Amino acid sequence: MTMTDFTAEDAESAFLEAYNMPTGMPKHEALERAARMSDALGHLPLGVSCRIALIDSAYYLSRYDLMLAPFAWARAAEEKDPEAFNDYEIHSLNWSHKWIATGLRRDPRFSLEQLEAVIGQLADRYGRLGFSVQPVHGARAELAYHVGDLTGLAEHLGKYLATESGPMADCDACVVEEQVWMLARLGRHQEAAAHGWEGLSGNTNCSTQPQGILTALLWPLLEIGDAERAAHAHTTAYRLIKDDEITSYVHEHIRFCALTGNIARGEDILRRSLHKVTAAQLPADEMSFAECASVLLQRIAADTVFEVPSVGTLTAAALLDRLSARAVELAKAFDARNGTTAWLDRVTKALEQAAYPHVELAVPSAPVAVPADEPVVSGDPVEIAETMVTLYEQGDFVRARRMLDSLPADMDSLLPPDLAAHAGIRRMTTGLVPFDPAVFEELLTQLPHDYALRYQARMAIGLEGGLELAERCLAEAESDFTRSVAALTLAELLDDAHAHERASEMLALASSLDVPELRGRVLVEAAEHRARQQDLEGAYAGVVAAMAGELPPSARFEGFRLRLRLETVQGRVAEAMATAREFVSAFPLPEAAEARWYQVAAIQELDQEAACLSDLREAVAISRVHLSPGHTAHFCFALSGGYVQTDRFVEAAEVLEESLRLLQDGQEDLRLQVVFRLGQVCRKLGELPAAERYLREASELLPPEEVARRAFLLDALASVQGRMNKHDEATASWRAAAALWQQEGNVSEAIGSLVELASNLPDDDIVETRAAVDEAEALLPALDDPTEVTRRQAEIVAIRAWVHGQAGEFALAMKHYRDAEALVVSLGDEGWRVFVVLRAAHVLLNADDPEGAEAEARRAASLLPDDSQVGNVLSVLSEALQRQKKASGTDPLVRELTARLG
Repeated sequence: MTMTDFTAEDAESAFLEAYNMPTGMPKHEALERAARMSDALGHLPLGVSCRIALIDSAYYLSRYDLMLAPFAWARAAEEKDPEAFNDYEIHSLNWSHKWIATGLRRDPRFSLEQLEAVIGQLADRYGRLGFSVQPVHGARAELAYHVGDLTGLAEHLGKYLATESGPMADCDACVVEEQVWMLARLGRHQEAAAHGWEGLSGNTNCSTQPQGILTALLWPLLEIGDAERAAHAHTTAYRLIKDDEITSYVHEHIRFCALTGNIARGEDILRRSLHKVTAAQLPADEMSFAECASVLLQRIAADTVFEVPSVGTLTAAALLDRLSARAVELAKAFDARNGTTAWLDRVTKALEQAAYPHVELAVPSAPVAVPADEPVVSGDPVEIAETMVTLYEQGDFVRARRMLDSLPADMDSLLPPDLAAHAGIRRMTTGLVPFDPAVFEELLTQLPHDYALRYQARMAIGLEGGLELAERCLAEAESDFTRSVAALTLAELLDDAHAHERASEMLALASSLDVPELRGRVLVEAAEHRARQQDLEGAYAGVVAAMAGELPPSARFEGFRLRLRLETVQGRVAEAMATAREFVSAFPLPEAAEARWYQVAAIQELDQEAACLSDLREAVAISRVHLSPGHTAHFCFALSGGYVQTDRFVEAAEVLEESLRLLQDGQEDLRLQVVFRLGQVCRKLGELPAAERYLREASELLPPEEVARRAFLLDALASVQGRMNKHDEATASWRAAAALWQQEGNVSEAIGSLVELASNLPDDDIVETRAAVDEAEALLPALDDPTEVTRRQAEIVAIRAWVHGQAGEFALAMKHYRDAEALVVSLGDEGWRVFVVLRAAHVLLNADDPEGAEAEARRAASLLPDDSQVGNVLSVLSEALQRQKKASGTDPLVRELTARLG
């Protein structure tokens, strides 16, 4: 392209187009083309803008090597014509000087002399311009660690910590991250953990935080044995970086999973990062990835297959050989540059590092082992089968199950036909294989008629025509045992049909037959009979009395189930939770796994998820091994409730996503609950596109007749759409919610939807805001509760005040804020009152009345019920003082409020 091919306008357009592209090499290359165009035109200011943008682009690509050329060009341009730089570009050039030292250190192609020279130039530049030299001490500390000089690291870390921050220092959170890494490298793990955890409490708009601090915290937390916070650090940080294909933070999370017994999760993260095997990276980042991936690959089955981009299929063993060799190769390259053995020693030590104790993450995944002392069943298959039949008849389903497990289905042909039939039927009734009615009927033909009737009677519950089937079994029974089984089944079926008197007769019959093996079941069934007639106290007394005696395992299991259900229905929280724990500990696995289902149901019904997090985690882990994916999905949903109730939203999102993955056909209602809660949690986390997606899915799953739930869902969806600046969609959602609330007869919630709409519309959309407030106010007469009327009036009046303020009608705005304050005072809500007074102060600032604003701010300070709004009061007061050219630093109230913030 020649000079005649483009103009300055073309070059500027090319730069703007490139600047607005998403981060990536295409953007970087487009910026380079714009830079060449500016150079060809001799357009120095545009050339400067291109180079500053190129430096930023290289930073976000983690390609510090690509910064060198534009940085050198910009330095030369600065010397030639400082006026070609605007204030932002000068700031950026000063800021990026720190990055050059990082880039040279992380690439062995540059000598130590070059690196030390760049750090010296950084010190000279910052000293000459009057900037804090904290970044210089940071660069020297990093260099000391890089070459293996821990004494130098400690020295420069001390200076780094002792030097005040300044405009060229990294943000406070990034400084904390660096401190945590340095302290951990010195083995000062307790100090690193305390310092880093405290640093998480600060607010930052930095794109690399808090994930940077959390990643740095992994190792000191593990070293001091704080597994719970280490798990939180990993889960929270990885959720923030999982879609970032460039960051090197992910390397440490692969290593973390490898060393904490979370191999499956580590493998999943590695598979998402396989592009790094061949991607262009800084050598230090490539070494870091190769080392961390190798630590994991050592713990994965050698024949596991990976599809590596640009390479093809590799086994874990082959990938391990490739990456470990590359890590060692790069370590040697750095050591050759540095004249030490520091990096080879570190890589070697990392590849040999022993694992930490297992760390439980948000979604429990550790398999639950069968107790080591469980006796192994062996012997003649016929004898085992006969013993199994006898034990099941005696109600000892625990030992009977052990016998059944020792009889593989492919050995049934070696058993007598009747024993093979018993084994086949028991596999279906215990869930070892799916129940097949046709197979069940065929197996019954291999049994004596009385035995077949016994099985049919047990299976009658839940079947269409079950009552008639049970009646037939009773009529045709040849033994008291079968008569009792049929009578007990009939008692339950008759109770379900509200034929309680006849059910009592069946229980009396079973009791009179007095089959020893069924006495316990008769007692428990008698208690359940009372419960089915709503005699809860009598039922409870009956089951407690039954369980006080000797019961066979099957009857005891049913006794626990009934007792737990009764305590749950009666709201006896402490007793129910104690019974649930006793229930799951009373039986070995896998029988105890089924008990977990009843425990989890009770926890959810009694709203005890937060108090029972450990129980729910155990339930998920056990279900993974002994129950179906559908059970695990349900348990994960219950566990998410505990995380939500304790404000652990990252963990809640993780476990809800696992629940979604495990859902089975037929679990549509659970899917609805999962996606709705996941949408709410993603909203809390600020993951707005995901929140909108899940809430939309929930709205599609929700039956039209569930009006209140749909209204609630639309309110949540609207709030997400509003935060995404999808104002038209948010408006439609809030209006639809308001209409549904009115349809449901809940006027207060309808007003609430309209108030939320008015509060979230763009500042310049005054017409729509007024319309929403008018609609809300028109609904007030339909409210019955005076307190609710006052609360909604206060909300409406406050929004009207805001509208008047936006329109420049300051007197009307102040009148409405005074009215709103009076309403809030009558409600006794001091926090809300402070908020209203501060809004009035903002009106006075806009009306150019800083004295009045100062008075309102001071009044707000006197009303503060707690410290939650101290920062807001301080901000308004400081601005009011500044507008009056009053010194705020010496103002006693400003100092008091500042101290309260600290």
